[in-house]
Amino acid sequence: MISTNGVARWGGAAFMLGSLFFLVNKLDEMSRVFLARPIPDVISGQDVLLILIGQVSFIVGYVAYYRVYSRRARPFGRNALRLFCAGGIVLAVAHVSFMPDLPGDLFVFVILGLSVMLLGLILFGMANLRDPILGRWKGLPLATGLAGFVGFFLFSGEEITAVFLGFRTLFALGLLGLGLALFLEKPIRTPGSGEH
Repeated sequence: MISTNGVARWGGAAFMLGSLFFLVNKLDEMSRVFLARPIPDVISGQDVLLILIGQVSFIVGYVAYYRVYSRRARPFGRNALRLFCAGGIVLAVAHVSFMPDLPGDLFVFVILGLSVMLLGLILFGMANLRDPILGRWKGLPLATGLAGFVGFFLFSGEEITAVFLGFRTLFALGLLGLGLALFLEKPIRTPGSGEH
């Protein structure tokens, strides 16, 4: 048996932390749109340390996600997982463009990373429905990917709307759930050694 329990626990915790930061990043907008009560930014572009913690947490989570689930996936699912994790890492690294005093405009990499991540997550979700890879909540990857696609590509714009915030929140909660699923995973056996 390959010991992946520690990787799953630490990676899942890191992924949940990054997802939590992603969720609360728009609390001020959610309060303004849904409750008509403005509140200060929880995480602003000036909070360099919080942004770094969030993005590093995501990177650790994506690496762990690939390490744990690539052992279970068939080639199609493994390739989809590569897209999801690679796109997520590109997106996390590119988010430094939102920090002050850093040169260069990395916004094109934000769009590229998000696109590749969502494509990979949707394809991984399809593979997971056909041949379960995650130990629980087999519909969660596809639902999360679709929520992200709808929110970011169909309803995003210069003005932040309630529909966009709704789908963005569902996407963030889905990522949080994916981190929890990773955190709760049981040790994985190699193919051919019995149960996986």
